[in-house]
Parts: sequence; C-alpha cells; structure tokens
Amino acid sequence: MRGYEELEAELRDARARLDEAEETLRAIRNNEVDALVVEGDRGVQVFTLQGAEQPYRTLMETMAEGALTMATDGTILYCNRQLATMLGAPLNRIIGRSLREIVTSKDWQALQGVLDACGASGCRGEYRLITSGGREITTSVSACPIQLQGVECLCLVISDLTEQRSFEQQLRRAQKLEALGTLAGGIAHDFNNVLAGIIGFAEMVLEDTSPDRPEHRRLTMVLKAAHRGRDLVKQILLFSRRGEQDRKPLALVEVVEDTLKLLGPAFPSTIEILWKGTADDCRILADAAQMHQVVANLCTNAVHAMRETGGILQIVASRAIVAEGTPPPLPEMAPGEYVVLEVSDSGCGMDPETMEQMFDPFFTTKGEGEGTGLGLSVSHGIVKGHGGYIAVESEPGIGSRFLVYLPGFAEGADIQVESASSSPLGGRERILIVDDEDILVELNRQRLSGLGYDVTATTSSLDALQMFGRAQDSFDLVITDETMPHMTGMDLAAELLKAKPGIPIILCTGHSDKVSPERAWEAGIQKLLMKPFDKRELAEAVRQLLDKDKKS
Repeated sequence: MRGYEELEAELRDARARLDEAEETLRAIRNNEVDALVVEGDRGVQVFTLQGAEQPYRTLMETMAEGALTMATDGTILYCNRQLATMLGAPLNRIIGRSLREIVTSKDWQALQGVLDACGASGCRGEYRLITSGGREITTSVSACPIQLQGVECLCLVISDLTEQRSFEQQLRRAQKLEALGTLAGGIAHDFNNVLAGIIGFAEMVLEDTSPDRPEHRRLTMVLKAAHRGRDLVKQILLFSRRGEQDRKPLALVEVVEDTLKLLGPAFPSTIEILWKGTADDCRILADAAQMHQVVANLCTNAVHAMRETGGILQIVASRAIVAEGTPPPLPEMAPGEYVVLEVSDSGCGMDPETMEQMFDPFFTTKGEGEGTGLGLSVSHGIVKGHGGYIAVESEPGIGSRFLVYLPGFAEGADIQVESASSSPLGGRERILIVDDEDILVELNRQRLSGLGYDVTATTSSLDALQMFGRAQDSFDLVITDETMPHMTGMDLAAELLKAKPGIPIILCTGHSDKVSPERAWEAGIQKLLMKPFDKRELAEAVRQLLDKDKKS
C-alpha cells in the first residue's frame, strides 16, 4: 500500500492539472481565443470565435486535459489529441460522433440534463466515459457555451480522474486501517490485562482441580474462550502491523503441511485438496505462528468460496527469482529471491468491486455467524510486515488464485535464535513487581511466590521508585508494566537503572506500538513480555535474566 505522503503528492498533481484545465475553460468562456480548427474527414475547417487574440487550436492542443466542442444536438465538432489518447481512439473516430456514444448509459441522462441547462457561467460534474476498448473511466467534465460563426455550441474540458480516485480510495483505506490500528492499540493494553487475569487465575484453579471433576472441564472452556479473545486482539493488531513478531528461519513447506494436518479433516468432503511442495528448500525468516495463520486464512477463505458447489483447493510452494531489469510480478516488488505460496480454488470467484475491497477489514462477504471476515486483512498485514507481497487473480464463476511472495532466507545469515531455558524455573531471589492493575499484581505475585521467589508488589510506579531507592540492594530483578499513571514503565526503568546500573528489568505491555524490543534494549531493559503471558513464559524470562546477571 502506498504511503500517505506519496498518495497526497500524486493527488496534488492531479488537482493541479484539473485547475489548469479550468483556467483554459475560463479563457474560452471569456472570449480570449479567436479560432476553432477542426481536423476531420472533411479536411481542416476553421471556425472563428468572437473577439479573440490567439488560435483556438493551438490553445486546445497544448492543454494537458482532453477537450471537445459539440453542437447542441450532441455532435462532436472538435476533439483534441489528449482526449483521443484518453479514449484510445483516433481523432477521425471521435469527430462527427454523438457525445452520447462515449458516455455510459447510466451517466448520459444526468450529463444531458446538466448540459441543456448550462448557462454563461458554465457547469461541471463527474461522469464515466467509455474507451474504445470498452473500459469505463471516471472523468470530471467542465462545460461552457461558446459561439462558432454565430451558432451556439458547447466547449467541454475533460479530466481523467480514474487514477486520482484510485489514490483517494487507497488513502481512505490506509486512514481506516490507521484509525482501527490506533483503536486496537488503545484497547489492547486494558483488554489484555483483563484476559491475563482470567487466564492466569483460571490456570491456577485448574492446577488444583482433579481432571475427573466437572469443574475441570468448565475451567478448560473458560480458558478456551479467553484464548479466543486474546487471539482476536492479536488479529486486529496484526493487520495494523502492530503485533509482536518472533522471526526464525523456517521451511514454508512444513508450515503448509502442519496447517493442512490441522484443518484438512474439518474441510467438507466435497473439497479436493491438491498439495505440491517443491523439492527446493523454501526457507523464510518469519514468525511461525503468523505464517500458519496466513496459510490457514487463505485455505479457509478458498474453502468458503466452494462451500456450496465443492471444488479443488490447490496449494503450491515454490521459489522464484526476480532478476534486476526484468518486469516483476508486481510493480512494487524489489529484485531478489522469493518463496512463493500459491493458494487457488475453483469457487465462486470475485468481481472487480469485491477485489478492490478484499483486504479492507471493514468489508466482508461473509454472512452472520460465518466468521469475523478479518482473514484476508490479517494475512495482508502479516505478509506486508514480513516484507512480502500478495497478488490476486479472480473471475466470477471461475475461482481465485492468491500468490504470496515472501523474501527467501539465505543460509548462513547471521540470525540469533533464542533457545528455551533448560534451567530450573524457581529460585530464592528478590523480585519487585509493579503494575497499576491490582489483579495482575496479585496474579504474578502468586505465580512467582509459588516458585520460591521473595516477591514485593505494588500498584504505584511512584511507590516502587521510593521502595527501590530506600533498599535498592534488596532487589535482584524488577518486573514493571509499561502503561501506568504518573510514570510509565520506560521512565521507571530509566530511574531504577540510574540508581542501580545493570539491574535486570522485564517490561510488560499489552501492545507494542510505542515500545519495541530494540527500543527497550537501548533503554537498558533486558526483556519485553507481551500480555497476556502464561506462568511458564514469565518464569522462563525471570530465570533467564537472573542467571545471565549472575554470570556477568
């Protein structure tokens, strides 16, 4: 998707050309030109205009926009070369025709009414014209009455707005995504705090409940629902590209096979699955969970398109090289080596209008109870976030073909993969916990106390700073939330590090819009945990930092 600055610059250029056309029309309306030269089958004919100083043809041919002169019955008397280029037809196939023949039937009645009522001050509107190839283009039509040898005529200046409207649509889509991403980031912290409490305490009670009791199954369902809520927040954050990523080298072929093992049995028996993985090593540097989600979303979307008639779901993983100087599959693609995931179906397909909106999270073709409709939006966000591209081909009644291009992973690249901790998860060290949510303070206090740690907890960042200042040697590690009143976790960490340089600090956050692992590391924070995290994630992070601190 194009950035705001690029879109706005192109819109400014388009509007400048439109203003230039309006100025030309004003010159005609004010009788500042004197002659109309018509090139047609009858040769060159000159029509004089009242009171002018310079040749009409020169003026019209130097315009950046299309222009024509027509009789009151709609016959086109003159057409400049810019309009001929816009319509994709030679001049002699436009001059002498009726304007009605190049205006869409839906817009002709409205345009005719406007032209019939066009007064001395002129008129303007937006209408769709038909090119010689049958394609519809959106145009701005400005008209004013003129006289040719005493005969009333109309001069029309026509600007092609098709590209401009496309830019505006992209800009609106980008703005909606940005707005929804901002909303998602705003609610993610609070919502994930709620989910963290539900998940954490439910896990504790579940551990103390015998599996044969009905309460065990009920708590399991509570956890399942809470995890669905957590995944929904992740989906919203993903298509706004605010989600945290844990990128590691992985084989796309294995991702597809694992996803099909999980989803295949749930697909209708009327769907035939054809899977073909290349013999080449299709490795990428990506977040495994997010890649599984892309494959699952595209396959599920394809199956949904064939739910009524059945059909073939075809999945292919391959490699492709975009060489320097050769046309890429998509205009914005950079040269390089790509891993390609192709997901195609023989379903209902999509019309052009649906294809324009398919990645919009506010648009869905699914009915009530058929899902959130966020699948393609999420997939688009994940692929873009990994530096990849998505190409789509589809026709109504024939099916759809999605091509996902992801940068290939070069063997030998300097990638550090963090391994899981094999150390004991408990300890006797002293830990300070800071979070403005009392339910999370209590949850994590119980989690770590149960592992043997000496835990001090508070809901105030200011109180935490005072406690640390009075007895900084009493703490071996600090766990702090990021979003808190009076002092953020980043600010608190900066003050703690001033008082005790090198103190291990874990920063917890419900979304990573403002805090990235890189920024946290630069600030001296050694670990960033995304909420909601489970007991093992917390215990491993604590043990890893404490052991690292002892070795240093």
